[in-house]
Amino acid sequence: MEKRRVQKQYNEIADLYDLLSEGDDGSIYFRLYVERVLKTFPKESVVLDSSCGTGDHAIWLARQGYRVFASDISDGMIAVASEKAKNEKAGISFFRSSWEELPEKTDVQFDMILCPGNSLSHMHDMDMLMRSFRAVRKVLKPGGKYLFDLRNWEKTFEENSLPPQEFQVKRDGSLVDVKYSWDLKGWNTQCKMFVDIREAGEKEYRQFVFDFFPIGFFQLHDALIEAGFESVEKEDFPDDDYYFAVAK
Repeated sequence: MEKRRVQKQYNEIADLYDLLSEGDDGSIYFRLYVERVLKTFPKESVVLDSSCGTGDHAIWLARQGYRVFASDISDGMIAVASEKAKNEKAGISFFRSSWEELPEKTDVQFDMILCPGNSLSHMHDMDMLMRSFRAVRKVLKPGGKYLFDLRNWEKTFEENSLPPQEFQVKRDGSLVDVKYSWDLKGWNTQCKMFVDIREAGEKEYRQFVFDFFPIGFFQLHDALIEAGFESVEKEDFPDDDYYFAVAK
């Protein structure tokens, strides 16, 4: 039920999702981090973006010559990503899958698996976290690496640092108003994020609601080790609001 709800949430916003990442420094930081890790891999490496969204990271990797696969739980996001990749002439193999379903959806073994965009916050409980990490481990080659980024929930709770946000972005030459707000209930509890979008000058916003589940780094670390990974390394973004991690 929870997976279908997240799938529906992202299907609904797929056509507007790129508005939310306009000017997102987090994507730049993540790519710089991935670039550093990829220096240890040959160009013929096989990479999976396991929460590909609208495909920007996957397209970026394909342009660099890697053999790229991309999955997402949302059919809508996959459709947008596939169209973008086609327009960019980027050879990417897309398929719909949750993290837990990966061993059923592909028989490919990957040198590297990415999970960008704070996506792991969409777990709905600790059991799903364990199932997902075990599934990821099954499709990762021996010696492969699993990279993800996540909101620094420890800092968020310590500083109460999720205030409402309002900003404008351009779309097709027009301004669009965007508002973020959160219902942050506590650790390991289903919480909600609200995204309101409207064309500038319109009266009514269109609201999208997303579930998320705050997870501490020590919980992720322990779950990854229990799932069969040997080590987990963490590095903060420059603003400390998010961090990268690599498990191997």
